[in-house]
Amino acid sequence: MTAGSQNPGMPPPRGPAPARLAGLQAPSREGAAGRTVGYSNFVGFMRYALPLGAVLLLGLIVIWPLATGREEGFRISFSDAPDLDGSLRMVNARYLGADNRNQPYTVTAAEASQPEPNSPLVTLKDISADVFMDDSSGQWLALTAREGLYQRDERYLDLAGDVAIFSDRGHEFHTARAHVDLAARTADGDAPLDGQGPLGLLQAGNFFLDDNARIMLFGGGVKMTVFPGGRS
Repeated sequence: MTAGSQNPGMPPPRGPAPARLAGLQAPSREGAAGRTVGYSNFVGFMRYALPLGAVLLLGLIVIWPLATGREEGFRISFSDAPDLDGSLRMVNARYLGADNRNQPYTVTAAEASQPEPNSPLVTLKDISADVFMDDSSGQWLALTAREGLYQRDERYLDLAGDVAIFSDRGHEFHTARAHVDLAARTADGDAPLDGQGPLGLLQAGNFFLDDNARIMLFGGGVKMTVFPGGRS
């Protein structure tokens, strides 16, 4: 058999095949690369477009009812903060007033709540009150309690829970509850009371205080321990 003859049983030469496959694979790689770049550009665009669209939509919801004068939509108010039960709550509340002698008093609380915005009844927690102050003499009486009810129109303050009464003259009394008439400058309580003063120690079943008359009366089994010469 000569060199130029071909064997019918042998497959034809495969030399040109790799060149044809390379020509087909090159366009496929270029198309995939183009799609990847396009998807990256789309993701980058949406990363900024979505937040911007949300801000614009929120602006339309808030501003459009105000600009058109219509009542629809919602409005944000920071003055009224309704709780889930419908009441209005405020932290670090402070109420200023004056008694019948035009002397000031201050009632502060860590938390205050009202059943409705214009209600004269205010429920207080962690109360501290400076009452029965006399600007001319500098005398004062202070009260603290865990909770209480302030009636703004009547100027009543009902206290409960670890009620403490302090005076500028060194008196300190503790009881479970007390009723204070801020306008009339009086206070009373029907729960047992114990405390101390410049003269000694005291226990009683109830008390009545009249700041105008400068008296404090005790009843209900009064026990008093007096120290000679007063307490140092």
